[in-house]
Amino acid sequence: MGVRYDGAFRGMHRDVIARRGKLLINKQHKGAGPRYLRTLDYGRCHHEFRSQGGLAHERVFLDTGTTALLPLPVRKLERRASPHTHRWYHLIAIPCPRGPHEHREPVGITTTPGERDDGQSDTETGFHRAEHLLQIPEATAAHQHLYGGREDTEAGFSQLDRSLWNRRMIAFGADAQSLVILCFLLAQNATSAARYQEDPI
Repeated sequence: MGVRYDGAFRGMHRDVIARRGKLLINKQHKGAGPRYLRTLDYGRCHHEFRSQGGLAHERVFLDTGTTALLPLPVRKLERRASPHTHRWYHLIAIPCPRGPHEHREPVGITTTPGERDDGQSDTETGFHRAEHLLQIPEATAAHQHLYGGREDTEAGFSQLDRSLWNRRMIAFGADAQSLVILCFLLAQNATSAARYQEDPI
């Protein structure tokens, strides 16, 4: 289904996982500052987007003459699949005095030449999208709910390491290794269930 990881995962790791249709829940590394994303023009109004903290923000002007970045609510995370890859989008609500707008912003994948119209791919425009826009940004309830399980996951994998001979995987190939991990998790769950039945308090 996906991966939970800390801030060590960067854009190149996120890109591979998202292209395979999986979710990645991890923290944005501290070196990723705000970056210009795009300006949407609706005729009577325009909205300038920047990325910050893995989420699209709108640059707004304050009465003091300064600007601030206002986080934009994500209504939905959408996945669209094609035969060879997946695409992820945030359906964003844009508040506006002239009436609200909706915008679909690609996230999680840095497009390369050939994946978009000429000159429009992220590589050509110089925006590393997978580095700056997360599928599930930190400032969302879903991230707060799911990321907390990372410590439990790390403890489980530490137990898996200790159960293996010389702390090395005992199988070759992705299918065989997946079977080893699945059997380990089944054994852990069975042990936990038996312990709970012995002492449910």
